[in-house]
Amino acid sequence: MEFRKGRMKKLKKILYIALYLITILIAVGSLLSVFRNTESRYLKLLDFPRIQFFITSVISFILFLIFAKKRQWYDYLVAMSLIGGMVVQGSYIINYTPLVSKTVPSVGEEPLAAEDQISILLINVKMTNRNAQPALDLIARKQPDIVIAMEVDDWWETKLEPIETQYPYTQETTNSVTYGMTIFSKLPLKDVKVNYLNNPQVPSFESIVELKNGKKILLYSMHPVPPTHHEGLPDNKGQEEKAMVKLGEKIEDRNYPIIVAGDFNDVSWGATNKLTKTEDLLYDVRVGRGFYNSYHADNFLMRWPLDHVFVSKEFKLVELQRLENIDSDHFPIYVKLALVL
Repeated sequence: MEFRKGRMKKLKKILYIALYLITILIAVGSLLSVFRNTESRYLKLLDFPRIQFFITSVISFILFLIFAKKRQWYDYLVAMSLIGGMVVQGSYIINYTPLVSKTVPSVGEEPLAAEDQISILLINVKMTNRNAQPALDLIARKQPDIVIAMEVDDWWETKLEPIETQYPYTQETTNSVTYGMTIFSKLPLKDVKVNYLNNPQVPSFESIVELKNGKKILLYSMHPVPPTHHEGLPDNKGQEEKAMVKLGEKIEDRNYPIIVAGDFNDVSWGATNKLTKTEDLLYDVRVGRGFYNSYHADNFLMRWPLDHVFVSKEFKLVELQRLENIDSDHFPIYVKLALVL
């Protein structure tokens, strides 16, 4: 009996130490994560796992209430640190919950003409993935107006060629450094420009899309580099986080309604203006609806929203879906929008 009590006491002590260590990590990480607009990749990485930070804080706080019976002053400090971490992280991720208003309204019950709508499928195929059939099957099933395929190399370009019979308007810029991009469209693409906003190996597309009703919209397809370092691949080493800011500068004097879509390799947490430096111009379709975590498809513990769709005020949302795994590390994102203004 005494042996069992000794073991329980030792286990409780280990649990206390673990809770304190977790609390310190959460407190420090939460504080540093506030500096999200930074050139430091190490600080920027703390902006990604906010959901994980929040969940860990909640679990740790519950365990603390259960096991900390005789509380000392430092126990209250632990509790306050955990609560502080939840408040910091919650202030960001709350934007992706129904607790806030939708910045892009839903269409509701109002009648919509098909020619006023546009559907887009975002697919990061993962360049090293050599199984194209799930992606082809998904495109065939969803039949979007536009497919934006990212990480397209020469192999993927060849595998995706069959869909060009249905998607006659195409822009392809492939490469072997995971930043190739192809846009397939059933709708006419005009004045297509290939921009290199912050890296000569990382293309983005700018095009005018003509809807079936003859109205025109401006579509930007993006896949900027992440804050992490990858050997042999483009990254932000020695550079500022400029790509999204340059995009914001390009669209400030817009002439058409705007859609910005792609794998941004970044999280917005509902603060689109923080990424693009635009004020009340672009709106995240996720805000007020859900996380729709698109990455990582193979790791449940490392999921956050990286594939985004931002729109200007002329649009309402018809449909937003995170689709099934296609053997990539990203889940595809499907969005259908209605041009209402």
